[in-house]
Amino acid sequence: MHIRDGILSPEVCVVTGLISLAAVGYSLRKLRLDLEDRAVPLTGMLASVVFAGQMVNFPLIGLPVSGHLLGGVLAAVMLGPWAACLAITLVLVVQAVLFNDGGLLSLGANILNMGVVGAWGGYAIYTIIRKWLGNGTMTAIPAAVIAAWFSVLAAAALFCFEFGCSTGSQEFHLRGIFTLMVLYHALIGVGEALITGSVLSFVLSRRPDLISIPGAASPITNVSQFVMAGVVGGLAIAAILAPLKSDHPDGLDQVVQQTGMEARQIERDGLVFQGYELPLPRGFGWSTLATSLAGILGTLVVFGIAMGLGKGARWNLPVIESGEPHGR
Repeated sequence: MHIRDGILSPEVCVVTGLISLAAVGYSLRKLRLDLEDRAVPLTGMLASVVFAGQMVNFPLIGLPVSGHLLGGVLAAVMLGPWAACLAITLVLVVQAVLFNDGGLLSLGANILNMGVVGAWGGYAIYTIIRKWLGNGTMTAIPAAVIAAWFSVLAAAALFCFEFGCSTGSQEFHLRGIFTLMVLYHALIGVGEALITGSVLSFVLSRRPDLISIPGAASPITNVSQFVMAGVVGGLAIAAILAPLKSDHPDGLDQVVQQTGMEARQIERDGLVFQGYELPLPRGFGWSTLATSLAGILGTLVVFGIAMGLGKGARWNLPVIESGEPHGR
């Protein structure tokens, strides 16, 4: 659901950029106040896994459309909403700058739709459902599954609102655009929910202390082995599954093609690479290798930047009294 430049008006891009900047700044401030040693590697690991997962487009059966993981709820359930927002933001920045996936002018809108709404909004829904079901361990999975589905629909609906503010109803049939976006992303949301539920079920079976309990601090112990396993898993997804992704356009791209929004897009060359392929010769399986190498590179870059930023934040932390509680 990466919006390309030209789809939204400059005014909407500015407004969404300012909102995203404020949200990311607030998330960073909250995270720095609650920062613990395990928060930095966990954030880096989750960001790298989400990056790799977003490279794998899964097909929608019976439709010429694909979807991919957004990851906001998955990250928020394990990291809390503040670190999750930063993790998704980092993924989107690397995608836009390194691989030309999503526009630079529309980066604020992408962060707002997938990072802020996905992490903050998804975590709010997760919290409400868990409190309603009870804060027992087994309520985490159904709460996260439902929240993940709603987060995808919310991001799709917010794009429709942004596009409506960017254009007049005379030029585009906004109701038709909304119908297509909701239809496709309701189905994509099922995939998001299944992936989120599967990953969290695996984590819950091995490290239940990593699942966030709303309103409570979790006694988390050593995470180094878990982080290492997660990074290796992300690299495996990028290297093995990414080249097998569906060739169908994702939900937003399909709507753009069907409704004539494609004429508004501004094409640009990648600042570093054009798409998720490193520049290798064509033929003899080189394209598959190029995608795998691009996925590995992106996964490592995301993890490395997250670790570097996290350590930088810790160096600038004020001294915290030992009696103050640390939160997620």
